[in-house]
Amino acid sequence: MIPDLQFKSRDVISAIQEENFARTMDLCFERHPYYRRRFKSMGLSRSDFCSLADIHLLPLISKKEYAADPESFCLETEGLEEESTIHWDVMHTTGTSGGRPTPFLSTTYDFYNTLTANRRALEIRHVRSSDIVANLCPMTLYPYGAYHRTIAACNVMKIPVVSPLPGRPSKHFHWTSRLDEVIAIIATTHATILWGVTSFVRRILIRAEEIGADFTSVRLAFVTGEAVSGEMRRDLTERMRRIGQPDAWVSVSYAATEMQVGAVECCPDSGYHNPAPDHFYFEVVDPESHAPLPAGQRGLSVLTHLDRRGTVLLRYAMGDFAALSYDQCPHCGSWTDRFVGMPSRADDLVKVKGMLLNPEVVTDLLLADGQVGEFQVVIDREDMEDALSSDRMRLLLDTAREVDTDQIAESVRVATGIRPLVEKVDRLQIFDPDKSLKAKRFIDLR
Repeated sequence: MIPDLQFKSRDVISAIQEENFARTMDLCFERHPYYRRRFKSMGLSRSDFCSLADIHLLPLISKKEYAADPESFCLETEGLEEESTIHWDVMHTTGTSGGRPTPFLSTTYDFYNTLTANRRALEIRHVRSSDIVANLCPMTLYPYGAYHRTIAACNVMKIPVVSPLPGRPSKHFHWTSRLDEVIAIIATTHATILWGVTSFVRRILIRAEEIGADFTSVRLAFVTGEAVSGEMRRDLTERMRRIGQPDAWVSVSYAATEMQVGAVECCPDSGYHNPAPDHFYFEVVDPESHAPLPAGQRGLSVLTHLDRRGTVLLRYAMGDFAALSYDQCPHCGSWTDRFVGMPSRADDLVKVKGMLLNPEVVTDLLLADGQVGEFQVVIDREDMEDALSSDRMRLLLDTAREVDTDQIAESVRVATGIRPLVEKVDRLQIFDPDKSLKAKRFIDLR
């Protein structure tokens, strides 16, 4: 482990990536059930992979392929050093195999690396030894990385973390905290960092302001799990600064269970820094040919593990559009690669009444002037019993009575070409944080 690797030169980073890639390819040819079969079927030998430049010889792996047989993506570790043979834990990611979330196995060796990656991420985010983190990630039925790795990250930084345990995963779980209880815990512990899913953090800020909760210690929000547009960042920042520290800011991460950490910002809009380039190699590829794209060009984001002993993925398509930069960050000085511009789902655009609609455009409009609290965009048909009935867009809004919803509808029409129906509803009809910790902002019912 090299301290502060993210701040070393590109030459140093690249050399370590090549060294780790060579070791990983040795392991995959010898001990990886899926890739052994794949290499053989493609007629590839170990000598075909002299460096990371040869990684394009491998096909992309989709979430669907991984979910279909997750066990075959785990190394056979018998005979390796002890840390590599111990199953430390299993987290779960989206995509299903037999109706269940897909397991992602970490050995003790992997978990120790995860601690390193998370410490580096917090260093990039300017976490202080005096900080107290409110872990707002939910307790879930299947173990997910967000809740557990937040605690691990704080542990390796040697800072306090309080977990209010929002969420109701099971009738057998008796320790959940409702929204106002979560807010009271944040106030009582004088937490300085709020860490959770974007929509839940926003609801906490809305409610805390309504009841006058003491959030004067809050200086940072670490948000993940949902795309954060410029308007969403502005909305969150303004709400935090009204009730928290006057210079509070929002740090967004681009995270995945397959990383066990997020690519993070050193300051707003600085790009999403790879905290562990010795563990992760990212590519951006053409969505059709899967050929690597030049730095700065937007395409499909692809992950390769460089130093794992449990689940190992090579050229794993993360399902997002993104662009990479290898230039030195002008804000923090790091040389690690970073995603520039917010990565977005490859399937974000939907067609309504024959027109392509970007849900983020509608979201930004609704957040623009601060008049809308909770909101939801629903796409359905005028007659849901008739498959040939015309499409329509409905906006479910939590607003004050005096807000002009006709003007909101007209703004959306001008921006998208589609005039929505606007319905004022109670916020709990849109998003009840005591039942779910992640708001569904866009629903397509067709």
